[in-house]
Order: sequence, then C-alpha cells, then structure tokens
Amino acid sequence: MDNLGIADNTIVMIMGDNGHFTKYSPQSGYTPMIYRGGKGYTTEGGIRVDSFVRWPGMIEADTVVGDMFHVSDFYTTLARIAGATDEIPRDRIIDGLDQTSLLLNGDTHGRRDYYFVYNINALEAVIKEQYKLAIPGGKMENAILADFFDLYRDSREEWPVSTEVGAWGGAKFVRMIGRRMARKQKYPSYGPATGMPYDGIENLRPESKAAVQEFLYMMQTPKM
Repeated sequence: MDNLGIADNTIVMIMGDNGHFTKYSPQSGYTPMIYRGGKGYTTEGGIRVDSFVRWPGMIEADTVVGDMFHVSDFYTTLARIAGATDEIPRDRIIDGLDQTSLLLNGDTHGRRDYYFVYNINALEAVIKEQYKLAIPGGKMENAILADFFDLYRDSREEWPVSTEVGAWGGAKFVRMIGRRMARKQKYPSYGPATGMPYDGIENLRPESKAAVQEFLYMMQTPKM
C-alpha cells in the first residue's frame, strides 16, 4: 500500500476467527486467564476475538474500544464509509449495524449492545450489555433455572448469578428471545450461498482466481 501510495486512504482490518483452537493449543491467547472455552464453544472464549482496524487520519492511532462489535457490522459499516449503502439489499433482514461512529469517535460510541449466540442452528446464549443468559443445548424451559452471568464480574462464566438479578434479568432475556423468534418466523433465514465466488469482478488477484478454480473442482466432487 505504501508503494502504491494508498496507505492513508485504505482501511485495513485484521481479526481472529471465532475463538482459538483450544484442542491444539490450550494455552494460547488470553482464554486460560480471562475467558473460558475456544472454537466451537458459545462461552466468551469461543466468540470473542481480537480485531485491529487502521485508517490513518480517521481512526486515532493506539486507541482501544470496549464496545460490542459483531462481524456482520463490518458489512454495513464499510458500505457506509464507501458510499455504497444503496447496494445493501432491502428484500431481507440485514443483521449488521452501521458502526461508523465507533470507528471515527472511539470508545462508547458503538451502536450494538446485544448479541444472539448460535451453535450451528441452536440459540445457546443471549448477551445484553454486560449480562449473558446461557441456554445449554439451545433448550429454554425455565429462565430462572438457566445460567445467568455478569461478564464484567465473571468473564469466565463460572459463577451464575443466583440472586433476584438473575431471576428477573433472565425473564427479560426470554422476552428478547421471543421477539427474535417471532421475527425469524416472519423473515426466515436464508440458506448458505453456493453461487460462483467473486462473480462479476473482473480484476481478480491470482490467489482469488485460484480459489475460484478450487471451488469449481470441489463442486465436481461426488457427495459423500
């Protein structure tokens, strides 16, 4: 980017992929000290990852934010920054929120304070601000009996809140789940996309062209 002279007008993002591999590297990252679990888990160690964003002159260097930012927010945020919001589909529900204010203004300017945590198709947790309702196996039978955590005080999710905070808070979370299920019933989720990768893009990089060829080869492989 420096050689091309575009470093100051390019947003660079680097982020992890939903938790580290505790199976292969159990002591990596901060999980053993701060968060429990890793890839494949719906505990905080399985869903929190490091993310770094660089945009000289726009994002203040060496700043840290604690706001909640979901990976789907990159889609709507970058669309806003690139002036491409008209290209966001209007025929479906878009999960991402526009987090431009967080990138430009910093900590506490995020627009997301909740997150529904799925394990494949099972809803196993709901997070609202610092509180988390854990739903083992994705089956909600009684909110009072479910595990309810204050992540600020118990980041490893080892000590469920068993006071009136947990009981009343859990009931509010159940109402959140009810609203989400009603919305999903009205607007069902789409299945995974299986179209041609990078379709319509003419100036593909060599590695992207190779990925397309690999995709075409895999599609010819007989199903197991």
